[in-house]
Amino acid sequence: MVIVKKLTAKLKIELSAELIDPELTPTLYRMATKGIQFKEYYQPAWGASTTSGEFSNVIGLVPAGGGNCMMEAAEQKLFLTMGHQLRNLGYYSTAYHNHFHDFYNRHKTHKGLGYDRFIARGMGMDEIKAVWPESDLEMMELTIDQYIDKQPFSIYYMTVSGHCPYLTTDNAMTRKNMEKVEHLTQYSETIRGYFASQLELEYALTYLVQRLEEAGIADDTVIALGTDHYPYGLENSSTWNNTKDYLAELYGKKADDCFTRDHNALIIWSGCIEDMGLQIDDPVYSLDILPTLSNLFGVEYDSRLLIGRDVFSDELPVVLWPNYSWKTDKGSYNFSTGTFTPAEGVQVDESYVEYVTSVVRNKITYSRSVQENNYFNYLYKLMNEPEE
Repeated sequence: MVIVKKLTAKLKIELSAELIDPELTPTLYRMATKGIQFKEYYQPAWGASTTSGEFSNVIGLVPAGGGNCMMEAAEQKLFLTMGHQLRNLGYYSTAYHNHFHDFYNRHKTHKGLGYDRFIARGMGMDEIKAVWPESDLEMMELTIDQYIDKQPFSIYYMTVSGHCPYLTTDNAMTRKNMEKVEHLTQYSETIRGYFASQLELEYALTYLVQRLEEAGIADDTVIALGTDHYPYGLENSSTWNNTKDYLAELYGKKADDCFTRDHNALIIWSGCIEDMGLQIDDPVYSLDILPTLSNLFGVEYDSRLLIGRDVFSDELPVVLWPNYSWKTDKGSYNFSTGTFTPAEGVQVDESYVEYVTSVVRNKITYSRSVQENNYFNYLYKLMNEPEE
């Protein structure tokens, strides 16, 4: 178990593992390879774009209710989120976003996630340059002095610089950083534009880590960084004015199934673990973030109430998709085709596929029931009723 005293940053990005490179993104590369290394991480496409991905990362349930999932969830007592858990321990807490404060009603939802303040464009972050998308680096520069001396702190960042589309005519961050990727001539202009936009996050993290190290607290701070969804703005789609499949160009192969499309990257980093060689080989996904962080921070929680698993536990390592497809250390099951593909050197019988499929169904049903019946409200009241 690793216990650290400060939590900073869950960052929203249209990240892909292909972006992380020792020369192009050295800070991301450092954090991905010297923090906890997740060799097989997935961010399933839940539908409803950003808000459902955010929901899965911070609440630890399969999103239900489409684009309203976060608003509906915020009506409950979300006492299991890291925001609530750490605030209850006396952490200074704030959530930041560099786009409009009322997009997806975040000015109404993020205090429900356990943060005392929500600061965004139009709500306390008016100094940020009004371009699309806004700068992650600028957000970091504007905000870090608000909390760096208020230890311990629990800070939530939702970034936006990596948002699609990626041509210089449409993306201010692509225009800003395009010259930094012009040497990548093996890629199309659209993919270079994608890399250019994501560089703003690299620069923001570089600044953040530098400030933490200068303050002497990098070894006592953990940065958890996850994405909301795969970079769908690269797909062949009239929505993004793409006439070819740039996602396939980025991946180096067609993303014909959810297993290929949703493979991504997760970073959990602290200066104090850089030399530990922590590596997770089993499949991991967004719903595993909350129970894993809860374990690492040593907070009390009931693992039965969350869908994912603490990745350091002995629980079944199952990644599930909303269409009931799944992946474990034994192989992957495509529910649409009814096809199980075993991992290399693995043999299982039919009972294994039936068992895992039933587990997946139960997890999805439980998630929906919690949200539709406000179960956490009932549970919170029950847990806090005075004893007779």
